[in-house]
Amino acid sequence: MKDNTVKLSGHTKDRFLERFFADEPGIDADCRHRLTGRAQSAFTSLRVRKALMAQQRPTKVGPGVRPAAIAPEVEPMTAAPVVPPPVVAPVAPAPAPETAFDTYAVKLVPVFQREGRTGLLAALAGVSSIEHLRQMAKAQQIVLPQPLRTGEAEADAVRTGIADAVAKRVADRRAAAG
Repeated sequence: MKDNTVKLSGHTKDRFLERFFADEPGIDADCRHRLTGRAQSAFTSLRVRKALMAQQRPTKVGPGVRPAAIAPEVEPMTAAPVVPPPVVAPVAPAPAPETAFDTYAVKLVPVFQREGRTGLLAALAGVSSIEHLRQMAKAQQIVLPQPLRTGEAEADAVRTGIADAVAKRVADRRAAAG
């Protein structure tokens, strides 16, 4: 069976989408720009009929000149009647969603190996939330002492506990290696 499609991705996909929306009658420049931007960010790749690709290839008539339909077997799409959008009262912007904490923002073992305990404590000073410190330790498989894992604790005590646990882990690895 013959495949009559072409897979587009990257710059080729983006150029195709620009030409696709530019060739569509009845779309103003602002709407075309928005649609193109949304489509380029939403789709990682496209499968396009070869006939449509041939239709969109610009000829060498001159700069910025696009040919009419090159492939006669492809019927042009008919544009839907343009209906102005209904007037909607402005809505208050929603509060910005809380960004997820990156539990690997500070890579605990590598920072300890390169910069030592003081370097690790300095890097952890940028993390102010105790829960974020605990999440970071758990994600990177650093075992905190039992009193620091849950409940009330001071941020400095959790940071020190992380530094101690990382030092123990590095020492255990070195002892096991040799």
